[in-house]
Amino acid sequence: MRSILITGASRGIGAATALALARPGTRLTLAARNRAALETIADQVITAGADCLVVPCDVTDPDQVSKTVAQAAGAGRLDVVVHSVGGALVAPLSAISIDEWETHLRTQLTGLFLVAQAASARMDQGGLIINIASVAARQAFPGWSAYVAAKHGALGFAAAIREELRPRGIRVCSILPAATDTAIWDTIPGNWSRSNMLQPTDVAAVIAAIVALPPYVTVEDLTIGHVAGRL
Repeated sequence: MRSILITGASRGIGAATALALARPGTRLTLAARNRAALETIADQVITAGADCLVVPCDVTDPDQVSKTVAQAAGAGRLDVVVHSVGGALVAPLSAISIDEWETHLRTQLTGLFLVAQAASARMDQGGLIINIASVAARQAFPGWSAYVAAKHGALGFAAAIREELRPRGIRVCSILPAATDTAIWDTIPGNWSRSNMLQPTDVAAVIAAIVALPPYVTVEDLTIGHVAGRL
């Protein structure tokens, strides 16, 4: 049975990915902080024929990450990790406090480090780590300095561990979606054209296609956008 761990699985791209990967012969471990939201997604995953385990987890906590990965791997190995932790700190440079800055980087960047470190220790040949980054990993947007810094860092981190894990046959993929219509935009100031955004299911379909590839095929950095272009 193929074992898959999805972090940030309670909503948005993470939840859509859980549903896109739910099929018989798959064991999905859904991780996020909101147990009730996870259980709602888990019910749909089970209906689709997959086995499912709900594990509340804060990805900034090393102990919680370690325990979550151990539960996902069970007595065997972990085949796939999809790391999809959302959140954006949007504010002018002058308005960002040091606590906000450090909390945001810990969530967006340190969380990825903790998950990748724990997961890769449980993987063998053909293992796959997919990090949901952003087009902000290669572009810059005014007022988004903390988010851009975190995503640039995550892209570089993923590239470095890709080369480190390549000799073991473990693949590392960064997905760089353009603006995606999730709840994150409900709290970001400004007027945004939601009709010109990707849907979470669009990104999830691409992830499912990558997961379905043979274990020797590596997709390394993949940008996904809307035909309308930048917002």
